[in-house]
Amino acid sequence: MGNKVGKSSKKKPCWELNKTTTANLPSRPLRHLRFPSSKWGYLSNSARIVSQLHHRRNGVFDQDRVEYGEEIRCCVFAPDDECTILTTSNPNFGPNVRLEEGLGHFRIFDVPQQRPKKEIITYYSQECDISTDGDLIAFVMNASKGEVAQLKRNRTSPSGVSEKLAKFHPECNGFTGQTMICKFAPDSSALLSAACVDFHTIRETNELRVWSVKSMNLVKSVVLRDLSDFCGFVTSCNFSPDGTLIAFSTSQEQLCVLNSKTLEKVCVLRKRCRGNKCWCVFDPRYKNQVLACCLQDGRIELWHRDQMTLPHPSSGYNDSCVSYTCHKQQRVTSTSRLYSCQYSPDGMYLAIGTSEAKVLLLHPDTLTQIMVLDCKAVSAPTDGMVQSAIIHCISFSKSCQYLAAGYNDSVVRVWQMPMRFDLQHMCRTAILQFVPANRVYALPLPSSLKNYLLYWPQ
Repeated sequence: MGNKVGKSSKKKPCWELNKTTTANLPSRPLRHLRFPSSKWGYLSNSARIVSQLHHRRNGVFDQDRVEYGEEIRCCVFAPDDECTILTTSNPNFGPNVRLEEGLGHFRIFDVPQQRPKKEIITYYSQECDISTDGDLIAFVMNASKGEVAQLKRNRTSPSGVSEKLAKFHPECNGFTGQTMICKFAPDSSALLSAACVDFHTIRETNELRVWSVKSMNLVKSVVLRDLSDFCGFVTSCNFSPDGTLIAFSTSQEQLCVLNSKTLEKVCVLRKRCRGNKCWCVFDPRYKNQVLACCLQDGRIELWHRDQMTLPHPSSGYNDSCVSYTCHKQQRVTSTSRLYSCQYSPDGMYLAIGTSEAKVLLLHPDTLTQIMVLDCKAVSAPTDGMVQSAIIHCISFSKSCQYLAAGYNDSVVRVWQMPMRFDLQHMCRTAILQFVPANRVYALPLPSSLKNYLLYWPQ
């Protein structure tokens, strides 16, 4: 543990299915989340809410004990257990909550029981993540001090995690600096953190850092103002499915792609500073060819990597020949703002969170609307729904059968998706119930089918 700068790894990702390349995948079969189809009186094959995870905290106001809700900032399904959801939440400021408190929580929920197995107090935590193999958890513990905590899973303990907690220290030393993002690399070898480290100047100073998960040492860092005409703060930051690129978006509509090993600028997709927040995410069906961008004003963009810039495998990876073109742009709503976006693991859906408590499920290529998950239009197992709520985060389960959405009314709602009558998908779900993902390579199947079972990009 420490802040020493280590040497950057030059190992290139390998897509040959063998014991080495699948070592970072779950070593246990996928545990499915099961709800009886008629539990809440439903017999149809429509989307429905099957669980609500409430985030509330007791406090004291004017010498009286009060209970107040917490705004959900992040929710993530465990990759090997659909019954486990990780969340981070912050105080929902109101008349009974003092602004200076700022104490939120990181929680590990048992979804069938609808209660947390583990709670850790945090300070303005924005994000949490879990490694691809499901063995490591990272979350922002104290945003203002730059503390990113790491926990190991312990499936034999009641809480599901080890009691020992280690910390990365991104060193946010600015007047009001804070760490906002933490993301594991696809191979779980590195952790990416994004921090706003200084507000003293007119323009904010944002910094990205890549940490070695094994040694917890700093591998590489970059100040974004040194890369381009950067303004605003980082709203999202994601690795490409093959781990070679990092895309980040800002609160001023900017969109940029970096090399994940060197953190050097690969290309700037949009330089405009219009005060329009945006979020980005790579399409999991491809290694790094498609990037989706969700803008707060209601637009969705699909950026495609130019075919002419794809280098020949023998020529090696060359950042200078990488460029993206906006392939499609569409306004998906004119009555609400957009606040989050996420692909399903198989890339069949692009889910968008809005300010009207709706999740829009779009076709990943045409951006046409497939369905709308509106909590105001369906019954639910418990009360507590609001007429309008912002959805800050969305997560799909590994089987794509469930979607969790975090609302700012203190509830994570778990939706059961309509059954997909797709024989390939149903076989994949059944196989992963009994075969750990890291053993798929040993199955007597063609490589293309093994890639399909593992949700690996093309």
